[in-house]
Amino acid sequence: MKIYILFIFLGTNFSSQNKINIEQQCKSLHDSVFKDFFGDKFYKKNIKYNKKESYIDLHLTNNIENDDNYKIIFLNLNNENDIKMYRKEYPKFYSSDFYVYNFFYRDMVFYHKVFTCELVKNKDLIDLINKQIINYYNKINTKKYLSPKKALKIAKINGLKNICYQSLTSASSYNIDQDIWQIQDCSNEKKAKVIELNPKTGKILNIYERNYGKGEKAAYWNFFKSNDKKE
Repeated sequence: MKIYILFIFLGTNFSSQNKINIEQQCKSLHDSVFKDFFGDKFYKKNIKYNKKESYIDLHLTNNIENDDNYKIIFLNLNNENDIKMYRKEYPKFYSSDFYVYNFFYRDMVFYHKVFTCELVKNKDLIDLINKQIINYYNKINTKKYLSPKKALKIAKINGLKNICYQSLTSASSYNIDQDIWQIQDCSNEKKAKVIELNPKTGKILNIYERNYGKGEKAAYWNFFKSNDKKE
């Protein structure tokens, strides 16, 4: 039953051509939803698709319904060599797409979100997310919440250097159901350093390290490569 659920909700693709078509359709659907909700002017100025951090998962099997032991790996969309290699090995591949979008306030990111084809088709949920985004934007604009510039300044003063993620969010393990500024340093490929701030005052709520999530290493693949070159 577990595999069956994955089959329905994660999406399946049987050829590279189908894969391309689905990617194009989902990207267009995301853009259309954002334009309808935020308006064309806000969309063009404040919303950007981040291909560098977008990624896919690949189900390493040619028979997902009968294979109970297959693995799932996550690969950055720009990691074309590995994607081609695995697709050649598993021609009847199954995969899902994860689209990263950044939302900007005065050319700096104030909200970061990973979207999927399934999520954007859920009108009630996507409307809820979009309402939260515009609420954050308005709170920054009316100075009720810290701007991205001020939040980043506090993070850097407290030792975060290679910042790979910054967003207002209510998803925190330490501050449940509370809006926070969450900023992440990806200097270390094994663990991320995170700082959480009170969005109104800038007070530091938490500084901690944590393991990357399954999709995060794929999302930050380009970032890690860039750091390796610097070293």
